[in-house]
Parts: sequence; structure tokens; C-alpha cells
Amino acid sequence: MRTTLGRKNNIAVNKNKLNFTAIDFETANNNITSACQIGIVVVEKSEIIKTYSSYIKPSPNFFIPFFTELHNIDAKKVSGFPSFGELWSEMSEYLTGSEMLVAHNAVFDIKVLTACCEKYGINYNLPASFCTCQSARRNLPRLMNHKLSTVCNHYGIDLNHHEALSDAKAAALIALKLLGA
Repeated sequence: MRTTLGRKNNIAVNKNKLNFTAIDFETANNNITSACQIGIVVVEKSEIIKTYSSYIKPSPNFFIPFFTELHNIDAKKVSGFPSFGELWSEMSEYLTGSEMLVAHNAVFDIKVLTACCEKYGINYNLPASFCTCQSARRNLPRLMNHKLSTVCNHYGIDLNHHEALSDAKAAALIALKLLGA
């Protein structure tokens, strides 16, 4: 069985053989290049096969208290961790060759990924994307809102919100549910 993902991307996929990479970034401040944590979940044939998570030294390297209160990441926690550019060789193993990127509020995470790649001169061919938030709005209109925590609660998915790997895994599981896998 095949389905089409969103009007914008118009991607046909086989529901029984979904292959994608779910991502989530946490940022240190309002600057889109201030990634301070990444979570990556690789799905092949509708199964999670590997995950990756790391703290990242943000650029610019400062934390806004509001952001730290959300994700509990501060300068001390990322001290000694490499920059996005220095981590790229590790991260790219999980991202390169992906047929589709999945995220909850994908516009944000893709902006962070793209901006960080541009900042560090990394050539990354961005695949098609699928936003679980937008899809949930279309497919679950009766939910009171479509925040990640609300959609996870609807599907019974465990979530440690604003921890990048947990958020990426939740987005992957939501995508599988929404796409009927």
C-alpha cells in the first residue's frame, strides 16, 4: 500500500517499508545556529534500527535562562563537547543517504540543520521532509493541541520532553502511527 505525505512534498512511500531519519535539536538561545543537543533516530522497514545523540558546543556559545529551563542544558553540560562542525563526521553517518527527514515542527529542526551546515561549510543534500506536527493537525483534528507531548499522550508514547533523543524517537514513532505502519 502506498500513501502520499503532505501536499508540499508529494512523496509516495510504502507503508510497510518506511525508511526515514527522525531528528530533533535543542538550542541554547534564539540564534538558529546555537544547536546544543541533537537526537537522531534511523528507521528502516518501519523499525528503529539505530540512534545517535550528542551535546554540541553551540555557536554562539551562550545560553538564555528560558532555554536552559526547558531542556536543562547549560554551558557546564556542553563544556568539552565539540562544535556542530566537529561532530559532523559522526552525525553524517546517520543522516547521509536518508530518504526523508522527520521531525515534530520540522521547519525548526530543518532550519537548525541547514543553518549549522552553512555555518561550517558542510555540503548536505537535504532530503524530503515530513512534519509530524502538521500531519497530526490534519489527521487528529480533535486533539486540544498538537504539541509533541499531546500527540505522544494520544498514542501512549513515552516522552522525556526537550531531551533531543527522546523527542526524535517520539517523532519517529508518531510518524509510523500517522502513516499506518
